[in-house]
Amino acid sequence: MGNTAEEKNMKKLFSYKYLYPFVCIIFFILIFIRPASILFRNIDYFFAKGYNLQYESLKSAYYSSQYAKKENPGIMPDETFESFAGGAFVRGVNPILIVHEHPPLGRYIIGLSTILFDNAKTLILPSLATSVFGIFLIGKIILKKTLFALIPLVIFVNEPLFVSKLTIAPLLEPIQLPFIIFSLYFFIRGIEGKKSLPWFMATSFMVGAVISIRFFILGAALFISMFIYMILRKKLDKKAVQFVVSLPLSLIPLFASYTKTIIDGYSLLQILGVQKYIFAYHHSKNIDFFSFWDLLLFNRWHTWWGDRRILHEVHWIIIWPIVTFLTYTSLVLMLFKKMKVSESRKALFIWIIVYSLLLSTGTSTTRYFLPLLPFFYILAVDLLLKIYEIRLNKVKR
Repeated sequence: MGNTAEEKNMKKLFSYKYLYPFVCIIFFILIFIRPASILFRNIDYFFAKGYNLQYESLKSAYYSSQYAKKENPGIMPDETFESFAGGAFVRGVNPILIVHEHPPLGRYIIGLSTILFDNAKTLILPSLATSVFGIFLIGKIILKKTLFALIPLVIFVNEPLFVSKLTIAPLLEPIQLPFIIFSLYFFIRGIEGKKSLPWFMATSFMVGAVISIRFFILGAALFISMFIYMILRKKLDKKAVQFVVSLPLSLIPLFASYTKTIIDGYSLLQILGVQKYIFAYHHSKNIDFFSFWDLLLFNRWHTWWGDRRILHEVHWIIIWPIVTFLTYTSLVLMLFKKMKVSESRKALFIWIIVYSLLLSTGTSTTRYFLPLLPFFYILAVDLLLKIYEIRLNKVKR
């Protein structure tokens, strides 16, 4: 009998030893196969040279488009505008002389792509890859095992919304995404680690990059969620002080992105005044409150032009309402103390709540969902694993 038990244990050990890495490899393949196939089919789209030869035609298209002409303008797609703006900025054009509904850092990154690769789209690839890696790191903190951390990634990189960033480029959202993800990752490392200051400094710098790429309200939402976390800790300790001390670092990327504007004679206060203009521009779009939930849960996109029809969004998938339900179920269990929650989970829950409330304040599109969905997937998988663990323990009893 002893030998039989020993043989069973050896078989379990052997099967786990080889099955676990095998399943991990399968998940890695599932993560990369679809993006790789799309990249392979569109290799020239991302790597063909020729931007510098096209720049003058892009410039001409801009000045005859809706961005610069009120009467009978041509229609310039967002990705074409971003390509032109990036090239214009690195050629020395003052960012505030081009349509500046967003700060210029993201367009400088697009411009850097034109310098390094003679193609405005190339740097989107490392940006998306960095985002995927950051999601994995956060997933590993929450879910502990590599295998479990890969599950949210398999879903995220194969969904139509993520794939669309490989077929329509360059846009600012995928450029901003890695900075959002790593600001949360560094913050989690700061609240869970012993040496918090370096992590909080990195957090503030990342949030600074976030507010330097697109409308600053998203960066403000990140800081608000972090402040709420600190307040809920109910203690003014070394971590809280270090977090507050690190905050001014967020202004470095913002002011640096306006270097050309400052050289042309604008003061730092005037740069902040530009952010006031950007706020007024985006504040005008605060209509259709809570339409975000209609889109997220039921695929009813409330448009804001013409007769303001409600349309179906091609990037929507049925998984979205499912993971939303699971995530908020997990939140309710946490609030009623039915489930133990780590500090890192609390930080993610607060971010999800704050960002969901932000998206509820006006018109929403799926392009704003990228900073939200990966964390829905992580927390949904976390809840399912906890349910499985509870059931397993009951069976053992």
